[in-house]
Amino acid sequence: MTSAPPTTPPGVAIAAHRLAHTYAGADGPLPALAPVDLEVAEGEFVSLVGPSGCGKTTLLRAVAGLLDPSEGEVGLLGGTPVEAQRARRIGLVAQDPGLLPWRTVEQNVRLPLEVTGGQGDVAGMLRQVGIAGFEHYRPAELSGGMRQRVALARALVHRPRVLLMDEPFGALDELSREAMRVELLRLWEAERITVLFVTHAVREAVLLSDRVLVMSPRPGRVVADIRVDLPRPRAPEMEESPAFFDAVRSIRAALTVDA
Repeated sequence: MTSAPPTTPPGVAIAAHRLAHTYAGADGPLPALAPVDLEVAEGEFVSLVGPSGCGKTTLLRAVAGLLDPSEGEVGLLGGTPVEAQRARRIGLVAQDPGLLPWRTVEQNVRLPLEVTGGQGDVAGMLRQVGIAGFEHYRPAELSGGMRQRVALARALVHRPRVLLMDEPFGALDELSREAMRVELLRLWEAERITVLFVTHAVREAVLLSDRVLVMSPRPGRVVADIRVDLPRPRAPEMEESPAFFDAVRSIRAALTVDA
């Protein structure tokens, strides 16, 4: 069980200390996450990569306050994840957009404001994510990429300080995925909020991130913390640069640890 959150120094948005989790499986305890320590600075974009089942989503859920870890502590913006939730400081985007099929695009984006009583510029956010003009469409009438844009707008409409993303582009075709990467880069450059991003795609992680944390097979632990030394703003053309290839090689080499 968790105790008081670890101290988050000035400028640090996310801090985890000795964070670990074991699930109760049908055949006995199932260790998912080995003790993990990490810090993410305010305004930093950090990706988690690793093999399937290594605990990336478990770690993200603990940071979001959606899972009470078996061991360790999580600090978020100087308090606990639950406190950050209550203060509407967290946005969450999953692989499944989770849109309500009976609500329009505008109504889906407005939903968190209705639930919390908060204020937000829904129309402005729809413009910002590139789906202005589709306000009265329902999810079934949209492509997969457009549904993810709606999910991103919903996560950002209340102007969170931390955005947690769990393989948000994993179900998209490659063209839609590339478009969403560019869109996310543009939004991040404008807002500079803290992002913790889970992905299996090494090249995607390099293009988006300031740092990439590489996790081992289950029970997951961080085996490498790789800084991406590419200038910002980023563009897809950078994927052909020597620095990009160097970062990709470093991450792929780290992924072989304990594989």
